[in-house]
Amino acid sequence: MMMKVIYQFRGLVSLLILILVFSLDTFGQGKKTTKGPPSWAPAHGYRSNTRHIYFPDQNVYYDVQKSLYISFSGDNWQVSANLPSIFSGVDLSIAVKVELDLSTDSPQKYNSDHKVKYKGKGNGKKDQPDNNSGKKKSKKN
Repeated sequence: MMMKVIYQFRGLVSLLILILVFSLDTFGQGKKTTKGPPSWAPAHGYRSNTRHIYFPDQNVYYDVQKSLYISFSGDNWQVSANLPSIFSGVDLSIAVKVELDLSTDSPQKYNSDHKVKYKGKGNGKKDQPDNNSGKKKSKKN
């Protein structure tokens, strides 16, 4: 009878060790989440030379490579993983977007130029940049 209890105990210990080993392996791999583009981004993605998306009506940038928003708040530019709450009601999937080909981490350095060049019309037209020039062209609805 005593031998039967010892074998059961060994079996239980072995089972617990296996569970612990597999659990540690799973935790060691970290959280497996796939970080994709934001919900407003086109399903097919952007051109390879697009580094930033500029939203002229909101005066906000999105860094495609780093998945960060760059927005002006108070007297400073803020960088955040999420769209600032002030724009929470804005549907960026239908907002005017301009693809920028800038090799910089700070597109806001050129904001005064962008505000003039890509002034948001707010009339429902989708403005998209021309394929190579970086200039936008309007699509008639």
